[in-house]
Amino acid sequence: MYIDDVKDIVNNCKYFEDLYDTVWKLGENKKIQKKNYNGVKIGLFNTPCAGFGDIIVCKTFYDYLKTWYPGAKVTICTTTPIKYESLGIKGDIYKLYNKQNDEDSECIEYDELILKKKIKFDIMIVIPIINKTFDIKVFQKLIPYSNVFNTFSVSEYNGEYPPYTFPIGVGKDNLGLMFSNIKLKKQTFVKKPYALVYIQPSPEWGTHSKTCFVSYLEMICKKYSPRYPKFEVVIPDWIHDDINDNSQFYNRIKKIITKYYDNWNILYSDGENVPLVENDNKKKSITFRADVFPQPRELFVSLMKESVEDILVTGDQSLTDVLSCCKSHKNVWYQIAPWKKGLAYNLSKHLPNKYYSTFKTSCGTLRSIKTNIDWKNFLREYDFRVKGKQRMDSILIGRDIMKTDKKLHDNLLKIIDGSRFLETAKNKIDKLK
Repeated sequence: MYIDDVKDIVNNCKYFEDLYDTVWKLGENKKIQKKNYNGVKIGLFNTPCAGFGDIIVCKTFYDYLKTWYPGAKVTICTTTPIKYESLGIKGDIYKLYNKQNDEDSECIEYDELILKKKIKFDIMIVIPIINKTFDIKVFQKLIPYSNVFNTFSVSEYNGEYPPYTFPIGVGKDNLGLMFSNIKLKKQTFVKKPYALVYIQPSPEWGTHSKTCFVSYLEMICKKYSPRYPKFEVVIPDWIHDDINDNSQFYNRIKKIITKYYDNWNILYSDGENVPLVENDNKKKSITFRADVFPQPRELFVSLMKESVEDILVTGDQSLTDVLSCCKSHKNVWYQIAPWKKGLAYNLSKHLPNKYYSTFKTSCGTLRSIKTNIDWKNFLREYDFRVKGKQRMDSILIGRDIMKTDKKLHDNLLKIIDGSRFLETAKNKIDKLK
């Protein structure tokens, strides 16, 4: 019945991997109906690799699916359910076990895992794909019935290893950022005014980390010292560790501080308040708060929201969280990870904010002190809840179309699995009747 539509889609494919998109392209630009998703079993497969960002991306997508398709059954399958629990995340969560042991595992391939829970999914979504190209044959070692028509992938932001069914991020062909409505908890441990810094240390992120912090610090000191004679800066552990252990880093910061403030001290997690620069005859003081992190996400985002308008963060999730909570009143400065240049470049191009284009300026500079970032048009264009839902609707509709012609479905899969080159597959599909 739909053979002509399939042939049109296939003839427009430029690369062999484009054949995998046949299902959702069949459903493209058609209106979703309850029958397309009611009772559908969707499995989200999440094998996070350090930190909580990958987990929150998966949970955000889970929440989207539950909202968009109330009749569907959505389940998370993950190697680290304990991390979901630590974040207070509830829902249908099944553990993926390491074949070698029962301990939680990170950064592990799907062919090394087993799912003990007896459940069969209609649709599987691997989220996110991290630093590699998704290989369906590897995933089939975990879920033997998976194939390119029922299994789909989600990239990291501006992922560099396509193809992806859901390329999230900014710029051409990307479906946007995963914004969310976060239920905040009121924080009471830092009084306004304060700035917030949440960036990663060297050497993991290159030598740029210290310079990033110093650039941001000088910008906010110059901007806020006339306004706030008493000011605080919330910092991660590595910054106060490096201040203590690295005299060059300490002296760079001291040189900046003494231009704008008379007194400087660090408040540590054990309650110790250590003065680093003292001038009792003067009243202007700045305090580095090393006693705040880590915090649960709801409190962390609340800290972001209540900080001054210039905030310094890194990572996909921190960037998305601050935009979700505070888009109308924040200048977000961004530490570029070495493997995230594509996201930073596209942010500089599409905001537009030229300062995101290089490591040297993305954290803020004296030249950017009067910058006022307007996120409105950007957020309207790159909200995953619009383009991402359109793609998911297409998958569900295309799946139902394929179900009406099982012979066509099976023949297409057989041809794709049995072909190595696009032209070979095109010729075989063109002969189908």
